[in-house]
Amino acid sequence: MSLPEHFPRLFKRPYSPAELIADAVVHGVALVAGLIAFAVLFVRIARHGGTGDVLAMSVYAAGFFLLFGFSCAYNLTPPSHLKFHLRRLDHASIFFMISGTYTAILSQVPDRGLAWALAAFIWMASLAGAAIKIWWPGRFDRAAIALYLALGWAGIVAFRPLSAELPAQSLILLLIGGLFYSLGVLFHVWNSLKFQSAIWHGFVTIAAACQFAGIAVAMGHGG
Repeated sequence: MSLPEHFPRLFKRPYSPAELIADAVVHGVALVAGLIAFAVLFVRIARHGGTGDVLAMSVYAAGFFLLFGFSCAYNLTPPSHLKFHLRRLDHASIFFMISGTYTAILSQVPDRGLAWALAAFIWMASLAGAAIKIWWPGRFDRAAIALYLALGWAGIVAFRPLSAELPAQSLILLLIGGLFYSLGVLFHVWNSLKFQSAIWHGFVTIAAACQFAGIAVAMGHGG
C-alpha cells in the first residue's frame, strides 16, 4: 500500500547513510542514558519517595521512552506505509513527553491546587493534540509545532508561584531545557541542512537531560 499523495515525508530529501547512522547514534545514546537515569531515579524513589512519586515518575518515564522509541523507529524506517503509521505515533508521543515532564515536576510542587490545575490543562491540551496527530496525520503540522512550543512554555504563566515552590537550580535547568527544545525546532524545519535530523534530535536529547536534572534536583529538595 502506498503512502497518501500529500504525505509530508514524500517532499523531503532522502537522508544519506551517514545521516541515518548519526541519527541512530543520537537516539541510541538517548535511550541508553534514559535507561540508566530512570533506573537510578526509581532506586532513589524506592528509598525516599512515596506512592505519588512512583506514579508521577512512571508517567514521565513512559513519555520519555515513547518519544525516543517512536522517534527512532519512525526516522530510521525507509519510506513506506509503516513509516506513515509510525509518524502518527512519533508526533503524538511528543505531547505525551510534554505532559509526562509536567507531571513529574508538578508532583514536587507542595501547592496541590496549583499543581492539579496546571496538570489538568496540560493533559487536556496534549490529549487533544495527540488525537489530531493520530486521526488526521499530515495535517496541521505547522499548528502542531506551535502547540508543542506553547504547551512546553505554558508553565511560564505560573512562574511566580512555581518559583516560590521549587528550588532555583531546578527552575534554571527546566528553563535551559525549554530553550534547547525551542532552538532545536529551527533545525527540525531546516530540511536542506546536512545532518539536520541528527542535530534536531541532539537538541531534544540535551533538552530532555536538562529537564531530567531539574526534576531530580526538585526531588532532592523535597526529600
